[in-house]
Amino acid sequence: MNVSVIYKANVTDEVLDALAGKLPAIISELLEVRGGKIAILKPEQISLQFSLANVRDVGPDLRIIVLARSVGPRTSAENKLATAMLEKVVPLAGDMFSIAIRLYLTEIGAAEYAPA
Repeated sequence: MNVSVIYKANVTDEVLDALAGKLPAIISELLEVRGGKIAILKPEQISLQFSLANVRDVGPDLRIIVLARSVGPRTSAENKLATAMLEKVVPLAGDMFSIAIRLYLTEIGAAEYAPA
């Protein structure tokens, strides 16, 4: 599972370190529901990628994009999960930075061939 964190130059190293340490557990916990998981992942399976935003970027100070494999039916749960994730990330970043979170739960098709 991939998570991209795009940040502006004004975001401090302390905030980025806090995100690197806590974000995998936050995402894993929020994507687990009673009786199953919305996405299959453990914190150690989450790949974090940090990128510095272009100086022309007028978006939020922190942009977090989560791409996870969905194992359940598609619902409006993505918005609720993204909001819950935002509520847990804001204390890590403080109230000095704007933050946007995008959660994409994708259906992944697979095909296999086994010779007779």
